[in-house]
Amino acid sequence: MAIWCRILSRRLHAPITTDTRINERIAALGQKVDALSKEMIEAGQEADREADRLARASSRADDRIGRMEILLASLEDLEAEAADRLRDEETSGPSPLPSFRAARNHELGAA
Repeated sequence: MAIWCRILSRRLHAPITTDTRINERIAALGQKVDALSKEMIEAGQEADREADRLARASSRADDRIGRMEILLASLEDLEAEAADRLRDEETSGPSPLPSFRAARNHELGAA
């Protein structure tokens, strides 16, 4: 009879133990989900900050490109003026050094 009571007691406590373990696992998984949710929110905020930083850097690069184009145009104008002055003066002597435009065209043709 004692053996039978022992077996019956184990069978009765088995579902309770299983339920307790399942509840513990569910609680642990819930904590992990909460932690992952917080990490995802933080990662999204970091991505937004980096996107803003990249947009500002891109804007600055666009400004610099515009400035470089203006500088190149002014260099070409200066070169044209210098060439006109050289032609007008018709100085004799060694030929002038290659011009900015000629050097640039040479580089573009070689590439």
